[in-house]
Amino acid sequence: MQNTDITFKEIDRRIESQITEIWGDWVLEYSCLHYGEDCCSLAAMWDSEPVGFISVYPLPFPEPLADYRDAYIDDLEVRKEFRRQKIASRLLSMAEQWSKEHGYRQIRSWSSDDKIEALSMWKNLGYGMCPAIMRGESVKKGFEGKPIYGFYVVKPL
Repeated sequence: MQNTDITFKEIDRRIESQITEIWGDWVLEYSCLHYGEDCCSLAAMWDSEPVGFISVYPLPFPEPLADYRDAYIDDLEVRKEFRRQKIASRLLSMAEQWSKEHGYRQIRSWSSDDKIEALSMWKNLGYGMCPAIMRGESVKKGFEGKPIYGFYVVKPL
């Protein structure tokens, strides 16, 4: 589906409800949307319906660097029929700008390898990538003890 009438809005509870209806309860179950002064959650809207979203929050580094933090993209989703229209790129650009304005020096995320189609997008947008294996218990219930293959992405701001 091709449409140039995409608008971008801060996610409120009404949009959150729509996102959950479209993408599923996992969005709330895994607390993928973040709110508050230190967070940025945006939706790409078409005809008053979300077709994509991003949520960013501050994430501290592990010890011994726990005093440092950067912007972490918890989730970035675009409905399949709206992909390849630069919606994810626009959401990322807006999240990067917000992160810079809030003093973050870098923005990062992690993705499982089932999102392989996103690799070229991350690369084209200037993100560095590193293969990674996460322990399932740190990502999703039901994956305890199982490795989840994917990649980290990071971009200096």
